[in-house]
Amino acid sequence: MDSNQLKIFCMVTRQQSFSKAAKLLHMSQPAVSTHVKNLEEFYQGQLFARTPQGVTLTKAGEVFYNYAQKILDLQDEMEQHIETVFKHENNQVVVGASTTIGNVSLPCSIYLFKEQYPEVELCLNIANAEEVLSMVMSDVVDIGVVEGDTESSTLKSLHVTSDELVLIVPPQHPVKDVISLQDFLKHPLIMREDGSGTRKILATALARHGYSVNQLNVITEMKNIYAIKSAVEAGLGGSVMPLLAVRKEAYTGTLKVLRIIDMDMPLIFNIVYPNNRPLTTKAKLFIKFLTNPEESCLC
Repeated sequence: MDSNQLKIFCMVTRQQSFSKAAKLLHMSQPAVSTHVKNLEEFYQGQLFARTPQGVTLTKAGEVFYNYAQKILDLQDEMEQHIETVFKHENNQVVVGASTTIGNVSLPCSIYLFKEQYPEVELCLNIANAEEVLSMVMSDVVDIGVVEGDTESSTLKSLHVTSDELVLIVPPQHPVKDVISLQDFLKHPLIMREDGSGTRKILATALARHGYSVNQLNVITEMKNIYAIKSAVEAGLGGSVMPLLAVRKEAYTGTLKVLRIIDMDMPLIFNIVYPNNRPLTTKAKLFIKFLTNPEESCLC
């Protein structure tokens, strides 16, 4: 028994005629009769009473008709629901973003994108770089935007923008513009957590000079960049973070930006996605928007 047989049975019931049902279904009358006969053989009893005037339901046929209608109605409801879900999924792009770019730049970029493409639903998940890469590889998100290079051979990477890591300190800090590496090593620091792209890039820069993160004067660790900036403003210590994240505070003077002498810390932000999974049309559209060299789509 399949849904097609149920539709044929219900049409015969409503028309009270095999020939009329066949005409409406664009089928031959013998084909309609065969489907009904197969149902009756399956249930081992008559579902229709045949008369010269047409057909009427038997008691068993009435029971069958009531359930057949419910099944067909439920099938229609299911198909409509599935269609709605597919439309929603096809218009949705789930983006994973590392802390800095996710909190600072992407919200504005998403706003600008939505102005051009209001039909696309963008969902933003913010985590540290390591967590975002994990979400990308496990298909939790469609694409990720993270700082630093990715080392996975299963991910494709596209450059979005460049930045640098800087040391931020309270505005009353006595040092101006630059600080020596030796002074930086002794400076009280509020650090990002393990797994963050910022910490990884800092560790790489220190290693080039023969030092490690363990040799820094770390007083505490925090995941939230706004909490870190508030702590630095309050004079609890300094912190290393992307210049992108402190442009406003540097401009207003609530934080001071210092660079470490002879220790450049260039930073790149990349879009990443699995190279073995095709992107949706909407995901490709968002990637094109972010990487368009003719527009400043990253705020």
